[in-house]
Parts: sequence; structure tokens; C-alpha cells
Amino acid sequence: MTVCLAATLVLAGCRSTGSSSTASSGPGTSLDHTVPSAILDLPLREADGSTTTLGDFSGWTVVISDSMTLCTEDCPLDTANVVTAARAADADGLTGKVVFLTITVDPGRDTPHRLTAYRRLYDPDNRLSNWLLLTGSRPDIARLWKYFGVYWRKVPEGRPPDRDWLTGRPLTYDVEHADVVLMLDGNGHERYLISGHAHVAGARNVPGKVRDFLNGLGRQHLYRPGSGSWTWNDVLDGVHRVAGDG
Repeated sequence: MTVCLAATLVLAGCRSTGSSSTASSGPGTSLDHTVPSAILDLPLREADGSTTTLGDFSGWTVVISDSMTLCTEDCPLDTANVVTAARAADADGLTGKVVFLTITVDPGRDTPHRLTAYRRLYDPDNRLSNWLLLTGSRPDIARLWKYFGVYWRKVPEGRPPDRDWLTGRPLTYDVEHADVVLMLDGNGHERYLISGHAHVAGARNVPGKVRDFLNGLGRQHLYRPGSGSWTWNDVLDGVHRVAGDG
């Protein structure tokens, strides 16, 4: 059973001095933190095995969400909203201006092979060039999420253990983590943060294989999202805000 902590954030942490945050309309918070090159240059592996960094997207609006392919609670819903927002961004003429990066909190299991299989569930025709799934070494992933204040830790698997939706094998551990969507502007400044449970427009936006993998709380958030939850449109609004055209 995955335990997701929707709002466990450390907003100060390693941020540079003089940074600021401001509450805004909707579920997001406006920020202004300069992300250091040590974080922008961390190597991350794409689903196809190639390497990239956050710094490679200088000049772009970068949407970063944390996730894991073996989450039974909120990650499948978060990913559904991010994918829908990515499609909407293309439709709004933002191709080549915004990229959506789903980065794992489970680098021990989320290999490029597994990320490829997960991506295929949400984008079977592989048409979303602006959405990347990323993993990396445990030390690099730990540095990345520590900087952004995203809590995550390995915990024992429940009993009876869930079974891997891809292999059918029983899981041996779980990862407890916060759920956030954060955005960087083209100058490498963190500018916007969304946290909380995702409100998915329709259950079918979550692929059947991972929808069946959801636990009771995940199904509750899917079918009966509570107040304060965020939608794909909230993500798109944040993109326009950060890009300076909203």
C-alpha cells in the first residue's frame, strides 16, 4: 500500500537566501527561487535510456511532477492530469516552449524499461513529445528531491503484498512520498508549486491497468475527490502563468 503525503513539503530547505513565495488564486503557490546549477546539471535518464538534465531545457517552461510506476494511490491520478495538461499545452501552441517531466521517487525499481511500459499506458501512440519520464541514480534523485523539498522514503510493503501490474510478482517494499507539481521558468527559477490530491476529469483518463492497481484510498481520490484537489486545467493555468502569457 503506497502512502502518499500530499502536502509534506519543506519550502525553505536548500533554497537560496532572498527567495520568496506568494499564495495565488487556485491550488498553486507562486514562488521565486533560483535553482542552482548543481541541481540543474544532475544527470537523469529518459525512458529510452538517453541522459538529460533540467538545465538542458533552458529557455523552456519546465513542469516537474514526482511519481512512481508502482504507486497504488495518487501517482496514477497525478500522471493522468499531467498528461492531459501536456496535450492541452500542445493544442495551445506551446510546442517547443514547455516540457513536462515526470521524475521517479523510486529509482531502485523505475528503470528505463519500466518507464517505457508505464508511458505506453498513458500515451500508447507515443505522440506526446513534450512529456518525458525520468529516473536516475539514487544519490542524484535524492539530491533533486531534497532540494525541492519533496519528502520520500522507502517503507515496508503491506501484508498481503500488492502484485506488480507489469510482472505479477509480489512487491517487496513501498515508497512513502509527497505529491507535488512544480514549475521552472526559462531562466531556471522555480516559479509555481501545486500540491494536494489530483481531481481527474474522468476515471478513464487513468489507464485500466493502473486503475485496477489502485488501493482503496486511490479509488476514493479517483471517484470522490475532495475539496482542494487540483485538475489538469490548474496545471495548464500554471504553465501560462510561468510562461508569462496567462
